[in-house]
Amino acid sequence: MQTADTDPSEVEAQMAAAFANDRYGSETAAMRYYDAAWALGIPADKRNRFMVGYGSTLRNNRRLDDSLAVHRQAIVDYPDFAAHHAFLALVLNDLGRHDEAIAAALTALVDAGSENLDGYDRALRQYRDVLADKK
Repeated sequence: MQTADTDPSEVEAQMAAAFANDRYGSETAAMRYYDAAWALGIPADKRNRFMVGYGSTLRNNRRLDDSLAVHRQAIVDYPDFAAHHAFLALVLNDLGRHDEAIAAALTALVDAGSENLDGYDRALRQYRDVLADKK
């Protein structure tokens, strides 16, 4: 099995190292592997989940503009994946863009399934739209 350090051109090895470091709380160490994997190009079937981890790790390493860009692109590419909206909310909050952060969090909530909102999904979508328009 190839490792990220012995074969830096192997995207799967870079991704595995990034995920492993993330999982064990070494987000600073994970950053170099995420960046390397991103530069190599993420396989289409792994890109959605990779973007969650990459964007989150960018945020935790205080690369907020990069994190924002990854999460925004992820929402374009995977608009129905609620996790991207939730992680976007976190980075927007860190950037002090609180209305947008709440709007993104509400999007994640209502997109995750209205069956638990007991009919309040319509109202939450309206509040989200009002907050999103305040940009």
